[in-house]
Amino acid sequence: MADTDFTCNGSYNLATFNTRFIEKFAKNPRYNADALPDLSTLVDMISRDPNITDVRWGAYMLATAMWETTSPLTFVVQVKNKKGQPIINKKTGKPVTVKQKKWLMTMAPVEEVGHGKGRRYHEPVKVAKLDDGSVRVTEQDGDQFSVSEEGVVRPLRKGAKMGTTDGSAAVKAYVNDPGTEHAYFGRGYVQLTWWSNYAAAGVAIGRGLDLLLDPELVKEPEIAYAIMAHGMRTGFGFANGRKFSQYFIGQTTDYKHARKMVNGMDHAEDIAKLAKAFEEILLDSRCVAVAPLH
Repeated sequence: MADTDFTCNGSYNLATFNTRFIEKFAKNPRYNADALPDLSTLVDMISRDPNITDVRWGAYMLATAMWETTSPLTFVVQVKNKKGQPIINKKTGKPVTVKQKKWLMTMAPVEEVGHGKGRRYHEPVKVAKLDDGSVRVTEQDGDQFSVSEEGVVRPLRKGAKMGTTDGSAAVKAYVNDPGTEHAYFGRGYVQLTWWSNYAAAGVAIGRGLDLLLDPELVKEPEIAYAIMAHGMRTGFGFANGRKFSQYFIGQTTDYKHARKMVNGMDHAEDIAKLAKAFEEILLDSRCVAVAPLH
């Protein structure tokens, strides 16, 4: 059997991709037709990224995004009788409806469910940009840190420790601090948490301290994509030193253990199956030349 060529140096045909995606995933419990435009946006960014030339890399990012952006969505549905007919409210004359919650893929950058409640990064901090370009971060327990333009974090007093007990009262030093209050719970295609990681990620993708100063930026698709792709390529940040090249070498493909780049081995088998399906779709959809992603 001939070796598979996993190289793609151009774009993917989105019409073919969407057709094949629907064929493979329409019966998946996570499937959400409303997410197809956001899925197309993600595929387009992969196409325009000159650093993603292996189909398997793109497939694993799509599988990760599908899993990580699955969120509880609320729908209003009509109540029907045993014959399948709508039940009508006798007082209003309108169909009886109920709200149902389903966990479905969004394929768009999302916020962490619960915003990290119970974790030491859940409480907001105050952030103040200083005249020298650095940023001062003040936590609710009064601990303060300096963040240089290069993203280097330094405590401003001995014994300062990042993070505060969730639910604890803010001290006077925090209340009086003139900085802007922000919360650094998980956001993105892969969940970026802790203010220090927002700072480091911004510097890593060429945005300086922008993400520390405005964490909502991580919900923008191109920024969320840059964080995910850079981490998986280089092992930076959330990837904890693990990167694509360790799991996809020649004909060796290890989607299962690639999960270590994101969250240990949590749901590794499930995500590996998604990645294999995306690999087949991408191979069927490649490739024509396209302007690179800047």
